[in-house]
Amino acid sequence: MKNLKIVTPFLMALFISTNAFSMNVSDGYKVGDKVSDFTIQNYNGADYTLSKSGANFTVIIFMSTTCPFVQPYTDRLNGLVKEFGSNGVAIWGINSNKTESTKEVMDHAAKKGYQFPVLKDESSSVADQFGAERTPEVFVIRNSDMTLMYHGRIDDDKSAENVTSSDLKNALISLNEGNEIAVKNTKAFGCTIKR
Repeated sequence: MKNLKIVTPFLMALFISTNAFSMNVSDGYKVGDKVSDFTIQNYNGADYTLSKSGANFTVIIFMSTTCPFVQPYTDRLNGLVKEFGSNGVAIWGINSNKTESTKEVMDHAAKKGYQFPVLKDESSSVADQFGAERTPEVFVIRNSDMTLMYHGRIDDDKSAENVTSSDLKNALISLNEGNEIAVKNTKAFGCTIKR
């Protein structure tokens, strides 16, 4: 009984600290929150700092080299770059999976022909900061005041022919026109980020 009294507080402390860590990872930002700046030195030696993206809006998409929910989006994402890149929108892919090496990320980006940088978040710290849980998962930041404007999915189906709601594209159209985004939060679907 005496041992139980000693062990119980230890287990409680362990449970609380474990839960606290989980909460820090998953809480992240909500639409309307101010986003803290970050810098990633990418595998090409260039520094990518959120506040210095040079865009009015920066789209961050957490990605994977293997997730079957990410792979079908190549053409749609490159299409968004083509449509919005000259209108003050920057798109950054971020890979935070510890199971995917820097070389894999670099080779995959080249093979897929992404028209935007794919950054390697070596320590998963950016994913933790944003509370990102899935690939693909999208965060749109207004750079003038570092405010999160949209969070969620790219659209409602990984198969382009089945899409009925182009959520990210709709959000970017509204932002570029100076209008309120009709749907600011959607549920991201895909693979979990491997921390």
